[in-house]
Amino acid sequence: MPTINFKEIWVTEAVRQREEHWGPIEDNAVVLQLRAQPISLADKVIQRALLLSRRDGLLETVNQWISASKFALILFIFLAILSGIGMAYSALSTSHINVIMALVALLGLHAITFIFWLFTLFATWDTQTLLGRVWLWLSKKLARSPDATLAMQSFIHTSNQQGSLRWILSSISHGFWLISLTSCLITMLLLLSTKSYTFGWETTILSSNGFVGFTQIIGFIPSLLGFPIPDVQIIHASGNHIASQIDAQKAWSIWLLGQLVVWGILTRLISFIFSFIKARLTIKRTTIDITLPSYSTLIKRLEQRAEKIDIDASAPNYELPNIDKTTPTNWTTERLIVGLEIPSKQVWPPFILHPSVTDVGKIESREQRHQLMLKLINHPVKELLLVCDGRQTPDRGIAYFIKDVAGYAERTSIYLIEQNDDHERMALWQQTLTAIGLNINNIFNKPSQISHWISE
Repeated sequence: MPTINFKEIWVTEAVRQREEHWGPIEDNAVVLQLRAQPISLADKVIQRALLLSRRDGLLETVNQWISASKFALILFIFLAILSGIGMAYSALSTSHINVIMALVALLGLHAITFIFWLFTLFATWDTQTLLGRVWLWLSKKLARSPDATLAMQSFIHTSNQQGSLRWILSSISHGFWLISLTSCLITMLLLLSTKSYTFGWETTILSSNGFVGFTQIIGFIPSLLGFPIPDVQIIHASGNHIASQIDAQKAWSIWLLGQLVVWGILTRLISFIFSFIKARLTIKRTTIDITLPSYSTLIKRLEQRAEKIDIDASAPNYELPNIDKTTPTNWTTERLIVGLEIPSKQVWPPFILHPSVTDVGKIESREQRHQLMLKLINHPVKELLLVCDGRQTPDRGIAYFIKDVAGYAERTSIYLIEQNDDHERMALWQQTLTAIGLNINNIFNKPSQISHWISE
């Protein structure tokens, strides 16, 4: 069984959502090939999506979104570093530091967002961190693709399947704060090493004993890690006036750094590691749900037994966009003419055919296209003439079908009926068909150009 990664499931979901909103994608050639593959239905659905996404450019859109999301993370890192520097300067903005105000400046916003994150862990509804939502929005904006919203929505849907999105966004949020607080710590160390500060605490209604208790409680765990609590005498001496002793300044500096390291950096580091591991585990459990109603028709088509026109004829390997024409192929001498989406009132065939030409007739339905593909897979032909209505604008579906069947003919030509020398429409057909690899010299709009197909 082939290994399926998260990106493949993501791309499959993107294809599913595109078809759900804009209708089925032309996939006859892909489905025919996958029916014969000895893999599970889920793998067939994924392989179909990968082939179609490469052909239609959706895979490139997903890759663009991934690149944009990485760039958004780089911007986050830069902003986190700047915000950390700003917090340090805010906490140490004057030569005399109120330790309570400095503590609020360093850990206030971090504490609020962290408590909110803890609350969301027990929430029954879907929640996303603010930084996570900003990252998703910024990634979509930076992708600069018309399908960027589709890529983002399919990513969110796929990530939500096992709850991965919560942990992915949590990892981003904790990572941002971890970098920001680390940047703040480094900046504070530089400031404390190069400038002289005095520390104190000020209050109008609180008692000094209350502040002593507060200092000792929040400083207990940091003290176990080497950040000692200032002596009670130093704490009392710092109240309502400046503690100018060098020992007091050093004690308060270490205590303040300890709060930042333990309640800030270590808290975010542990949360980041936990969220990152949870994200990896839930991502690994992500699978494709082929029981969705939108897959029901596709599953039936993939489950159909592959039909054989000739049991002795072996079908060549087919892989989008075309089979390799340099590969040795047993082309039959048969010459086929086929009408693609020709109006019902149009006389068929459009001219008297040469005796060597086999008339397949006009094909319109998916089943008729399917039968033609089966015939060509088992009997690649020498020449194939596809007749199209030149008055119509060539759409992507018919272009891809032409590209598919052209892989099973040594020479494929296009004849545009009712073209009436409309040079703009002719140029559009030429542009569309040459874009899928057809030789411009094989696109005709006059009977005289295909005389070898016409009976004399």
